[in-house]
Amino acid sequence: MGMKLVTPVADQPMADQSSDPLSADEIKRRKKEWKRHHDGVRTLDAWERYRALVDTSEEAFEIIDIANREARFALIVMGALNAVPLVVVSRADALSVLSRGEQYVMGGLFLGYALLVLTFMLGAIEALRPGRFRPALSDWPADTPDRPAGIRYYEDIIRRSARENWAAWQTVSVSQLNAELAVQVHSLALKNHAKHIALRRLYAGLRVMALALAGLSLLFVILAWT
Repeated sequence: MGMKLVTPVADQPMADQSSDPLSADEIKRRKKEWKRHHDGVRTLDAWERYRALVDTSEEAFEIIDIANREARFALIVMGALNAVPLVVVSRADALSVLSRGEQYVMGGLFLGYALLVLTFMLGAIEALRPGRFRPALSDWPADTPDRPAGIRYYEDIIRRSARENWAAWQTVSVSQLNAELAVQVHSLALKNHAKHIALRRLYAGLRVMALALAGLSLLFVILAWT
């Protein structure tokens, strides 16, 4: 029985395989795409976290400065409002057009207005007050490696001598530094919250003062013309 000769058939290349290797530019482009996608979902490393916390603390200090400027502007407006009744009260002939009973009424109303001004003046002082929001670390376990070392907050620093403070900086870790920055940012947020509450009360008081002054002025004109 004769043998049949079989001619070998060459393997056909697969349709999804590319015979050409990727170019250097294509490899670089794919790496950039992967890095861009990965950077959006990865967690920050220690130094990136440090820079982000520093930026956040600087922003908090800027907000405090803006709140202080708003409080000073409110004081300027308050002074302008109070200039009118001060001029009226300081002139002896201003109240002479009123009867004795009307003078007592206006005097009592101006006294009430003065108490109102004093109340909101204290509110302005409260808005400008530095405040004291020392972070509470009593619930932070002492044996954790990221417990703040107390090297940034001034009340912790002044408890040590200059040499002890330098020694504390020699042993601090980046995680401890970041933790202390995060605690400081939290304290600044509490301070900003308190300042904005005081500012809202102060500007609400300015509206009340403006309305009260308008009412007093209108009443004075009516009494003077009748």
